[in-house]
Amino acid sequence: MHQPRFFKRASLGESVMIRAPKGKRPCFLIVLAAICLGLWPGAGASAGQDRSPSGRGSRVFSEISGSIYAWDIADEGIDRILSNLQDMTGCNSAYLIGIMHHEKRPLTDFYYPHNPVRKTFFPEDSRAYFRPDPKFYGRIKPLTSDRDFLKGTDWLKVMIEAARKRGMKTGVELSHTLIDLERAEKEFPDCMQRDIYGNRLSNLICFNNPDARAYVLGLFADLVTHYDLDFIQTCLVPFQSGRGDAHEAVRLLGTTLGGCFCDSCQKAASAHGRDLVKIKASLLRLADSLKKPTLEQAHEIALLKASNTDPQALLLENPDLFAWLEFRRDSLTRFFKDVHDRIHAIKPAIDLRLNVYIYANLAYSGLDLRALKPYVDSIRSSNYNEQSGDPAQIETKRKWLLSVRRAIGDEKFFLSAIGVRPEATPDLIRRGVVVSAECGADGLTIGHYDGATFTNLRAVREGLKLADVEIAPRK
Repeated sequence: MHQPRFFKRASLGESVMIRAPKGKRPCFLIVLAAICLGLWPGAGASAGQDRSPSGRGSRVFSEISGSIYAWDIADEGIDRILSNLQDMTGCNSAYLIGIMHHEKRPLTDFYYPHNPVRKTFFPEDSRAYFRPDPKFYGRIKPLTSDRDFLKGTDWLKVMIEAARKRGMKTGVELSHTLIDLERAEKEFPDCMQRDIYGNRLSNLICFNNPDARAYVLGLFADLVTHYDLDFIQTCLVPFQSGRGDAHEAVRLLGTTLGGCFCDSCQKAASAHGRDLVKIKASLLRLADSLKKPTLEQAHEIALLKASNTDPQALLLENPDLFAWLEFRRDSLTRFFKDVHDRIHAIKPAIDLRLNVYIYANLAYSGLDLRALKPYVDSIRSSNYNEQSGDPAQIETKRKWLLSVRRAIGDEKFFLSAIGVRPEATPDLIRRGVVVSAECGADGLTIGHYDGATFTNLRAVREGLKLADVEIAPRK
């Protein structure tokens, strides 16, 4: 009995049936048609012309996003910035750093590579570059810039209007710290995280403090209400993670020197069935062994550092340490749920985007991507390993991206950052783009335009071509 012949479409992986006349081989016209359509086995392969380097067909990214600072707009002009991002990287999305922490720019080099006005910039601490609406705030209100060339202008509005004219997606980021250090010390010390000894942890807000929560929720609601945004992104510093150490078990112990043990946390723990007073008393012994050890404790820590004891063993030995990690995770997850609910009640289509800038031991800061998954709409990996200058770090990046994808599942929208600043080379940037595509990213985000050479920016487009990535048109 005659059996139909099947041929494989190499680029799509689908079987296509071509029926030959009974008892005969496929005629010349059928074979020719199959070759022209790419259905004949090996068609095109002899010339080395697979549709993609991987042989799996084209990938599609729906977003290439670029970050912009208010002073960049003042110095370079928004149209020049957007043109450069679009032409050099394929960027179809832009976001303003709406509140920026106190950090020298450019971050990773002495001087700007293409700013026509200044060589460096030292921004004020935690200032807003949009126009806050007072009715959204209570005890804590955002500060705007006092710099003459920045104050009085709604820089977020400037960026959005220019981006929309180009059909681009628009967003805003609330960066690491949302309250400046001076006010944290003098006006709002009760709203900041506290360590196990009662010391204030810089200007890091406590996620269980009612005034701090109201302030942050007000920021999100204000922005979503008044601006034409597709996404609102944050890399807000989570719970302070304590003291680091090369030994993983000692690193876990170091979390006992982090935050937060404030009164608000004690109340929140009690409301959810946990006794933070008891947990704190139990952990104090561990914290002391690192901070102010007795001779006996110093000996025990020395033994621990010389051993191969793993973190799991410490958790089994100290159940309250695990309870402490759980409490911080639950607190941060509840916080993001409140943010998510608040802004989606205002604008159902808004994308709440978490910018994950911690690459390892997320649990030590209270972050659990799987627990957060229902309450964030997309994830931005902030891994910039390209700018390490070390090719081996690209494979480290691969592992991190896969760990994120595993935690959030295949369906969650996921952007991979590409480090384009000094020490990054065009080759490492291209490799970073390829690895991002191979790890299931849905798009890229550029980190960051202000410190990148144009050669490095162009390497992003080159990487997209090498990875056989197409940029989907914006709907």
